[in-house]
Amino acid sequence: MKILKRILFGLVALVLASGLVLYVYLQTTKPVYTGELSLRGLSDTVSVRFDNYGVPHIYAQNATDAYFALGYVHAQDRLFQMEMLRRSAGGRLSEVLGKDLLPTDKLFRTMGLSVFAREHAQKFLSADTADFQKAAHAYQKGINEFIRTGKTPIEFSIIGIPKTEFRGEDIYLALAFMGIGFAEGMKADPVLEKIKVQYGEAYLKDLAVQTPADAVKIKSFQGPVKKQHMDPLIAAIGNALSKIPVPLWSGSNGWVISGSRTKSGFPILANDTHMQFIQPAVWYEAHMEYPGFRFYGHYLAGAPFAFLGNNDFCGWGLTMFENDDSDFFYETINPDNASQVKFKDTWEPLTTREEVIKVKDGQDVTLTVNSTRHGPIINGIMEDLVSTTSVISMYWEAMHEVSETLQTSYLLNHAASFEEVHKAASNHGSPGLNVMYGDVNGNIAWWAIAKLLVRPPHVNSKFFLDGASGKDEYLGLYDFSKNPQAINPPWGFVYSANNQPDSVDGVLYPGYYYPRSRAGRIFELLSENKVWTPEEIKKVNLDVVSHMHPVIAKQMASVLKATGNVDYLEMARILDNWDGNHLVSDIAPSIYYNMLSQTINFAMLDELGGPAFKAIMSTAIPKNSYDILIGNDSSPWWDDISTPGRKETRTDIILKAANQTKKLLTTIFGSDTKQWQWGKIHSLTSPHPMAAVKPLDKIFNVGPFSVPGAGETINSLNLELDTTGYFQATVGPALRKITDFGDLENGQTISPTGQSGNLMSAHYDDQAAMFVNGKFRKMMMNKKEIGFSSRKLLLKPQE
Repeated sequence: MKILKRILFGLVALVLASGLVLYVYLQTTKPVYTGELSLRGLSDTVSVRFDNYGVPHIYAQNATDAYFALGYVHAQDRLFQMEMLRRSAGGRLSEVLGKDLLPTDKLFRTMGLSVFAREHAQKFLSADTADFQKAAHAYQKGINEFIRTGKTPIEFSIIGIPKTEFRGEDIYLALAFMGIGFAEGMKADPVLEKIKVQYGEAYLKDLAVQTPADAVKIKSFQGPVKKQHMDPLIAAIGNALSKIPVPLWSGSNGWVISGSRTKSGFPILANDTHMQFIQPAVWYEAHMEYPGFRFYGHYLAGAPFAFLGNNDFCGWGLTMFENDDSDFFYETINPDNASQVKFKDTWEPLTTREEVIKVKDGQDVTLTVNSTRHGPIINGIMEDLVSTTSVISMYWEAMHEVSETLQTSYLLNHAASFEEVHKAASNHGSPGLNVMYGDVNGNIAWWAIAKLLVRPPHVNSKFFLDGASGKDEYLGLYDFSKNPQAINPPWGFVYSANNQPDSVDGVLYPGYYYPRSRAGRIFELLSENKVWTPEEIKKVNLDVVSHMHPVIAKQMASVLKATGNVDYLEMARILDNWDGNHLVSDIAPSIYYNMLSQTINFAMLDELGGPAFKAIMSTAIPKNSYDILIGNDSSPWWDDISTPGRKETRTDIILKAANQTKKLLTTIFGSDTKQWQWGKIHSLTSPHPMAAVKPLDKIFNVGPFSVPGAGETINSLNLELDTTGYFQATVGPALRKITDFGDLENGQTISPTGQSGNLMSAHYDDQAAMFVNGKFRKMMMNKKEIGFSSRKLLLKPQE
């Protein structure tokens, strides 16, 4: 027994000692916030002050030193995030994460983001003469100096990632990756094509596809080639995108109120960009000053210029435009020569390139990418191209047009006049963005910025196009003057919530716009006759009322009441009386979202199958379609095609959904409906990429927190319709920010987690509780105030 006790004591001591060693080691990897560092590449000393939330305030004697310092401090907080982003966009995840990431790498290699990045780096960053070039190069030199001299992030050590220098092409990989989340057509179009071909016009009527009247009159034909490759294509794209360890954009809110309606007499700007919740959080904040320039911005990992921010003259916010900038084409292969495709009356050769994908603990994979004039043939992400009569190519505008996004963001950061901002907006190409703008001169503006494709009038871009005939080809690009925009409108505000913009040259531009709920509520609240202050703006930011969802709830309640089934009368009463609020204490959302989830699942899963159902549900199309579908008792979607000989009705499906909802909520809460509170089943966790390996999720994740709101409330803590009874907020504000141009030094913001991606930093998750409770903190710009409450790090030139 004594020997056993000694062995156990020894084991415990060993574990404790190992834990202590690990803890001491992790402490050495923390970001450096105080002291002095001698760094190679600086020309003069830079002072960096870190405030109480870890935000760096950079004071330099010149621009290049300021951007060098930004790169260094950005890397010490977010190097792992930078690494994951460039590997995701470049199709190099398998190299460090293994063969499970091959589908993702194949998709991104096929799309050609790495080719785009190399070409643009060569075109725009091979020189070091223009101001934007000098700043970009300095930023990357700062990153690389941290890689050379700084501590290795713990994730690099666990996974075994080598530290390698960042190059110009990595900036363009970060910029190109931003557009992936905007291209909803990549996910939606294959599903819509499947529905059109396999089930026909009747099934499309209950989906808000927003198609021209003549385009849906295509005869239904269950073509063997199309049906065979559609489901694998949907599954391949969905599987690839689901494995990306960095977040995609998904919506956003933004508005600017004219100074004629504010207490300060100056415009007030508000913005919350919607992205997948993830840890580290998406945006990195920094404030920099050098002679002639002062700026506070929010930065993406690896990008040298802020995508959101303000200088002493102006500021802006962003939302997704949601314009359709991607299309799929059916290509006709020459039956006598598989390396040619038909275009009009000729056979055009495919262009071919080989991509070698390195795989951790495995053999290299060689991917042959064949492309037509429209883009890469994407059959290759599932299988090698075979000699068949028809294959699919994908056009994505971002890969075809020259991108000046880097120059645009630099110009916005440094703009000193309205004309400079307008020029920057007009130069931007892809992805499509809404810019909400304000300045100290009192101007407000909204521009939908993108190079918009001109399509032939007969083309419906939501369905696959004919690559052979030449009839579906693009006719050019609209001039920027045709883009939707509003400058100092008489109604006193501009806004965007990813909703349908005004017409482009008389045409409602095709896209994947979001439903009326957020946009309508923002318009309703901003139209109120009041004197606006930042505190009043916060109430709008945090609003969780939807007018859209109660309409759908009443439709479901009416079906339940019509059955006369007493088992569901209480649920029907709660749904019928719902005011659209989504507070954590509310009962109706718990019933509504469970009912909606079950109803849509029972109605559509049998026709679509798992991959297609998941793909279409991740787009805006279902959100625009719930009221259409549930309001149509004769929709073909109600029939369960897996039960031949029986035709289900809307009543059958909604009763089935109600029964399952009641079972789930009773199991979770008990039978007392007063206990069915929304906050108990609606939660937010920001997952870290390391969480895929259990139990590291308990260490690296931030959360869970009970949260209010839902999809398409202004405080959009969006959820996936889930049939388990629980709803995880997967997408929502990646920040909230408010700027009063009459008080620039007291702007306010908040992050969902924290400023640092370093697990051992005090700023890893120090804003999370504030975020879920609707709190804000200051975006500090006053040098004296910053000096009183900050830590000082001096970066000195290495002698």
